[in-house]
Amino acid sequence: MTALILSFVILLLIGTPIVFVIGVSMLAYFVATDQFQALIVLPQRMFAGDDQFVLLAIPLFILAGNLMEVGGLTRRLLDFANVCVGRFSGGVSLTAIWSSLLFGGVSGSAAADAAALGSVLIPEMKRQGYDVNYAAALMSMSSLLAPLIPPSIAMVIFGALSSTSIARLFIGGVVPGFMLAIALTFYAVWVAKRRNYPRHAAPSLAEFAKATLEVIPVMILPVIIVFGIRGGVFTPTEAAAVAALYALIVAAAFYRALTWQHLRRAFLNTAILSSAVYLLMAMANIAAFIFAMEQVPERIVAGLFAISTNHVAVLLMVNAVLLFLGMVLDVAAILILTVPALMGIGSVLGMDPVHLGVMVVFNVIIGFVTPPVGLCLFIVTSLAKTTIDKVTIHLLPMVAIAVAILMVITFSPGLVLYLPNLLVK
Repeated sequence: MTALILSFVILLLIGTPIVFVIGVSMLAYFVATDQFQALIVLPQRMFAGDDQFVLLAIPLFILAGNLMEVGGLTRRLLDFANVCVGRFSGGVSLTAIWSSLLFGGVSGSAAADAAALGSVLIPEMKRQGYDVNYAAALMSMSSLLAPLIPPSIAMVIFGALSSTSIARLFIGGVVPGFMLAIALTFYAVWVAKRRNYPRHAAPSLAEFAKATLEVIPVMILPVIIVFGIRGGVFTPTEAAAVAALYALIVAAAFYRALTWQHLRRAFLNTAILSSAVYLLMAMANIAAFIFAMEQVPERIVAGLFAISTNHVAVLLMVNAVLLFLGMVLDVAAILILTVPALMGIGSVLGMDPVHLGVMVVFNVIIGFVTPPVGLCLFIVTSLAKTTIDKVTIHLLPMVAIAVAILMVITFSPGLVLYLPNLLVK
């Protein structure tokens, strides 16, 4: 294991893409332990890692989000969010938060949320007199709502790795997602009042009705996913296919905004992102193979409980480790490397796998906004034409809010499990 750990750390420090970090460090393990015969089975292990029916949901959900985006989704969501919350203090900042929540119900991707909405909202907040670094920080933090609201790609990955119900994971993320949105709303209103940021005029009834009617087809998509799964009409994977078909019909027939060029771009973006995820999942199966041979999950569980057997202390240590990993690895890599051990810890503690999954996903997505690897932080910093250190200063209070909510859902499983127990059996 020494060769694996050393190669992993060195490759990570020199900036090697994470998929190659995992692959090369796993290869170093087999070479260092003189297990060359095991190399024969690696292609089979890689294929087995991707040969899971549930993983078909990932490219289909990504495609649905891409189709809705090129079909004029972003503008309609922004208009609807604006007529709902724009009249309050810091109107455009509230629009950023709630449009992110709505957009997350379609894309399932924090990076897509940050790029699509940030390109519109950051310049608008700057035009209205907002500090551009605060605007970028708020947009970055708001993008974290996407992986919590169904459909969530991170939840699909956790479910595939842990054999946990994806339907229940989807529903379990709803309450934490709304908790984060509401907390950010209060913070944004407080900042707006302190800095005297402007608000929009109250919309007329006609403006409200127009924005609502235009956004209804978009809002139906997450409803189809949730209630279709809940009613037993289709599985999560089939729901992803239905979502992609629905997005295609809405973008092409209802909004009439889908050209062949748009369609090509949507499929190309889907192929690129899906390929990256599948390659990671293939490497993950090799890592799982090695971890099983070396009994890594069992050793980690034993190590944590050797430090303390207290339920609260163990959960605090788990969250601390995941928060640290979120600063140096992306979400998929963290899940791939930690889920086997986390399931062992959850089993010993008697945690419901859905509660554990939502806690873990909420924890690791905070890494999207923390340097040095925070993807959403880099996206919004680029859009705002500023520097990471300036944006990070404004992010710190919001990260503290997210961590506080993380602690609440960690020690209050009922908040996470109420809706799954009510809606999905």
